[in-house]
Amino acid sequence: MDDQINNLQDQIIVLTDDWKRALADYQNLVKRFESEKHEVMKFANLNLISKLLPSLDILEMSALHSQDAGVKMAVKQFQDVLLSEQLEAIIPNIGDTFDPNIHDCLETITGEEENTLAEIVAKGYKIGDVILRPAKVKVYKK
Repeated sequence: MDDQINNLQDQIIVLTDDWKRALADYQNLVKRFESEKHEVMKFANLNLISKLLPSLDILEMSALHSQDAGVKMAVKQFQDVLLSEQLEAIIPNIGDTFDPNIHDCLETITGEEENTLAEIVAKGYKIGDVILRPAKVKVYKK
């Protein structure tokens, strides 16, 4: 009888350990699923915002050449929505050193100091550390 009791106690210990491992595996699976879901949503958000950037450029250009307060208000509202998604403009200055991580060189121009920005063609955008569109620039070369 004692052998049966010991055998059953051993089985209880083994089954309890198996159950705890299975529960931990399930909890890890749930955490991994939530993390992956968050990454997919983040990627989809970045992709959508990237697709909206050309429209933002056009609206901003329209607002510069328009006296219509409604156009300016629509642009401001669009910018505010993108800012709420942590969109940041990359606005380089002429004379800055060319950085291929945040600048896209469209053309090189002879003159001035080598590897510095000669002209800013279009601003870039980023969210956090992710560059959605590098700033389009022209760079001096000797």
